[in-house]
Amino acid sequence: MMLENELRRTSSPAATATNPFQAPAGAPVSKVGPSINSRTATLLTNARVLMAHGESRLALNLLRQASNGDSKNPAVLRALAEALEVVSPSRHEEALLVRKVLVQVDYGFESAFQYAQALYRMNRDQEALNAYYEALSVLTDEHPHLFEIHKNMGNIFVRAGDFEGAEEAYHCAFRINPTSDALMVNLGTLEVQRGDKGRALGFFRQAVDLNAQNERAWTGLAMIHNEIGDHDLAWGNLEGALDLNPGNRTAVHLAAQWASRDQCPTRAIPRLENYLSTVESDEEMSLILVNLFCSSGHLDLAGIETERMLAWNPARQDLKKLREHLGELRGVA
Repeated sequence: MMLENELRRTSSPAATATNPFQAPAGAPVSKVGPSINSRTATLLTNARVLMAHGESRLALNLLRQASNGDSKNPAVLRALAEALEVVSPSRHEEALLVRKVLVQVDYGFESAFQYAQALYRMNRDQEALNAYYEALSVLTDEHPHLFEIHKNMGNIFVRAGDFEGAEEAYHCAFRINPTSDALMVNLGTLEVQRGDKGRALGFFRQAVDLNAQNERAWTGLAMIHNEIGDHDLAWGNLEGALDLNPGNRTAVHLAAQWASRDQCPTRAIPRLENYLSTVESDEEMSLILVNLFCSSGHLDLAGIETERMLAWNPARQDLKKLREHLGELRGVA
């Protein structure tokens, strides 16, 4: 009822007259797009009300109507892109197209930055890197997003194997915010890639000191302690990471590997089960769970997990053969 009343209020003539997206009478038209007409302003305001109340799909319908009538208005395009990104990951490609148009009609740092962020989230690294450089080229003053830009550029360089470029970008980020636990984890990951376990261990410890709830930092510590042979401490670090975030795929994968190595599959089985309960489908991890079930003698549970995989992907012949093999082992006709 509150939402309905708020929508009625923002749709009233009085609300429209003082709408923050409505250009004042006689005001010049913006050089980056046309002024918002009253209908578009009402649609946009109501869409923002819906977004604020978690009704992103309904907001998207209003924003599409606003876009159809005012396709080059920055306020409309910005809200439309945000709604698309919130509604579903499957809409991110469409949101990216909207942000690309937004850069053209509202060229400036914020539009370029958000476009780069969209590319980064979609793992389109080279395009994201170019967009980050473009955003930096139009920035004239210090900005709160600078840290995020340099940190993300460093991540892109690491994935590309350009460790010197990554170090330079991370150090730029460090000068802006030297107390970021996320950055410490990234620096630790960089040193892992370089093979310097001592420096990596130091960065991961700093991350934990800054934020004991950072499961990525605990996972990094676990990896280093495992590599230097301290398996008990490694397991403790890893289980701490999984207690903080059961959906940490890297940590779950490590738990499965170490459980197989140590011949204690039951140590990792609950972790895999918890992880798989948080995702729709991850066939690689499901197959690992099947192997752990078999190693622990739970052929019936291995069969159930195989059936679950087949429900997601009934065309996989290897899974059908696996189901038959498990049936034979259990003596099922």
